[in-house]
Amino acid sequence: MTIPKHVLAIATLVLAAAVAAPVHAQPPDEVDQTLLVPTTLDSSFAPFICKAKRTGPVCKGERHIVTDWALADWPCGLPVYGAYREDRWTTRFYNTDYLNYDRMFRTHNIDYLSTAGTGPATATIRTDARFREPFEVPGDDSTFTIITTGTILDIRSVGRDPVFRAVGTLVEPPDAAPTFTGRVTVDGVRTSYDDASLDAFLSDDAFVDFLCRAVTGT
Repeated sequence: MTIPKHVLAIATLVLAAAVAAPVHAQPPDEVDQTLLVPTTLDSSFAPFICKAKRTGPVCKGERHIVTDWALADWPCGLPVYGAYREDRWTTRFYNTDYLNYDRMFRTHNIDYLSTAGTGPATATIRTDARFREPFEVPGDDSTFTIITTGTILDIRSVGRDPVFRAVGTLVEPPDAAPTFTGRVTVDGVRTSYDDASLDAFLSDDAFVDFLCRAVTGT
């Protein structure tokens, strides 16, 4: 019996499609977290989800913190109470030797402040930023630099313009003083800085003064 040519053509196409069909990739190998260096993942972000990539393991975690009102230790001339909320996400990158060489974060932090023991808040301190921690020596977490970009600090009375606000990039090396590039607003006056020391615009005493003024509304 002679098989019609069109049947042969269809059979050939079906066979070719079967041969060319993609092979589904195997699920990524499990990552033995005990082999990661540094050996301890930050437990406050647990559980971490780690996946094996071509360049090495990648681990992701997130942290969400909410605290209730409590007396804070701020010398404002009257009792100051604080509550706190934080939402933070992190991704950690490891090389093929399981050595951590970079970390990336996204964070939204709010300190709520009040002169009343249970609020409501009369002032806030906010940070909305992304930061990363590249390592100079993979696996050695004493060698990373913290590079933060975004709203570094915003101190204000609720419903008012900020008493203090810093927006830009903060660089904190492991073996040198932090530097800041960006804009700082103090009582409505804006100043630009380029690779400046934090002492150029913010000291511990100034921070306390900004905070106390914001919470008391003075």
